[in-house]
Amino acid sequence: MSHELSQHAAIRARQRGLRERDISVIIQTGSTLDADSIFLRNRDIEREIREHRQAIAVLERSRGWRVVLAGETVVTVYRASRKTEKRLLRGGR
Repeated sequence: MSHELSQHAAIRARQRGLRERDISVIIQTGSTLDADSIFLRNRDIEREIREHRQAIAVLERSRGWRVVLAGETVVTVYRASRKTEKRLLRGGR
């Protein structure tokens, strides 16, 4: 969901050191105050940090695992040894 900045908003954002990406994060993450404004509360920030920490933990736990698929079906999963990992990354089966 992309929002277009008015000329006034673009000028104010530049003056205040706010990037367009920052504005997008506020819009996506913040709490709606009324029909036409959003405020980024500490509670909103803490929720996002918690969710990102959980995603990072999943990525850390998943490092080195291989999932073998047959179409949409998971056939097997296993943690690849260093030797297997190198072979797989070189293009060998």
